[in-house]
Amino acid sequence: MFLRLVCAVTLVCVCVISTAAGPAAISPASPQESPIVIDDNLRVFTMVAALNVAGFDVELSSQYHPARAAVRKIAETLDPDLLRRLKDFYNTHKAGEPDENQLAKYISLAVILGDPPTFKLTTREEGLPDDIRSVMGFVPLLQEFYLKAGVSRVWAIVGPVYEAEMDRIGPAIREIVSKTDSYLRASTGGVYSQTMRVSVELAAPQNSVNVRSDRDDYYVILGYAATPRIEEIRHAYLHVRLNSYVARAVPKVEKSDALMELLKGVDGVPRTYSANFESMLTESLVRAIELRMDREPQAKAQENLKILYRSGLLLAPYFYEALVAYEASDASLRNEISTMAAGVDVGKERLRFADTFHAIVLPERQPLRAEVPTKPVDPVLELVRAAETAFDNDKPRARQLFEAALKNDPRNGRASYGLGLIEMDRANRASSDSDRDAALTNALQYFEQTIASDSASRSATAWSHIYAGHILDFRCNRNAAVAHYRKAIESGDDTRDAQKTAQSDLAQPFGGECRQ
Repeated sequence: MFLRLVCAVTLVCVCVISTAAGPAAISPASPQESPIVIDDNLRVFTMVAALNVAGFDVELSSQYHPARAAVRKIAETLDPDLLRRLKDFYNTHKAGEPDENQLAKYISLAVILGDPPTFKLTTREEGLPDDIRSVMGFVPLLQEFYLKAGVSRVWAIVGPVYEAEMDRIGPAIREIVSKTDSYLRASTGGVYSQTMRVSVELAAPQNSVNVRSDRDDYYVILGYAATPRIEEIRHAYLHVRLNSYVARAVPKVEKSDALMELLKGVDGVPRTYSANFESMLTESLVRAIELRMDREPQAKAQENLKILYRSGLLLAPYFYEALVAYEASDASLRNEISTMAAGVDVGKERLRFADTFHAIVLPERQPLRAEVPTKPVDPVLELVRAAETAFDNDKPRARQLFEAALKNDPRNGRASYGLGLIEMDRANRASSDSDRDAALTNALQYFEQTIASDSASRSATAWSHIYAGHILDFRCNRNAAVAHYRKAIESGDDTRDAQKTAQSDLAQPFGGECRQ
């Protein structure tokens, strides 16, 4: 049987919220006991320290935190050549955005890297959002910075300050988690499909909160704040608690497409919500819960609802009203979500939209501004991203989307690589030699297309050479396989130990005996 070669495609999204915030910490616990983990993050510390010496100089307070001031002094003793290269990279990778918008993509990169000093990427580069992919070249500089700046020594000095800060703000998190669980009527303990990791980063701007999420985890990175405000942590925690239940409840909403049609082309609505019903529904529920928990006066709550509604959260008013009945019951919200979803009357919501949406003045500052795309939407890129999202759980859907992308852009490297992986998976599952041979032939063609593409990432190109070599080894074409392994080595890319794999395959044919 052909050996399995396919790894999961993982997508990441990022949101930066700059506010007078300073959420909190609870005692570290196993994910099996609590969905929250509070810990130090040396990867993030190293990344933020490197950015500080590279030129990132945003501060949301009147002065630096002492720990940040100490970190910035690293520049005074750092190798001048490395300092120049760090500054050059930072300045040339701003993508036309101000300094305030730079931190998010670097922190998002940091949390998906392995531990120092190697900082190896722990997921597929081709499945990452473009803003993170755009700074992947910073990783070699980060490795060099960690060693030459003596980051481990610096951390030994400032680490206790970080621990003291987490101790200080710990009670605030314990309280908000307890209140949130109480409102949700959620039991503690058990096994969770998602976790939330909270870290303090004193070398980041004060009063800053960076929230990064993928499909399994939320990461909350907190700058120092004199008065902890924990709204962002509560928001992330609500997602951790509710996302999986909402996903199962989405099919209960009838005619959801008709509701989404209302948001097409509407100014001030993030594409996150105008293009994805599940995201819109989930965020509507979470925001409504927050309003109910805050117990704001009715007039203020309604004004906040209007702002949320105008930003595209069309079900926020519905959930705000439905939660009144939930509060009067004894049920847990986990069990009520499907009932609430089934109760959505799209006809009534369309009438609500017609009567109120355009009468609401578009706020000057959007509450979800960080999620608004800053560049025109590329339809092919959207197809590829959707395919990568569907890859793990719905390969027929992923195939359909990748093929649609290739139809519009025949040289799209991400699409051809995705189809190559799908064909490899089909070969692994084939019940007959003829089906396996057909799948391997298709896979080889897609990997060759990826190699020839100008848009494929370095890691996709390197692994396309390796996978092509595996197929050729399997078919007893050793000379052609060796040529591919050498190309993978020449690429220099070492994502997911590509160099070690290629060297091993160069020394010995993949899979042992070939198939005659």
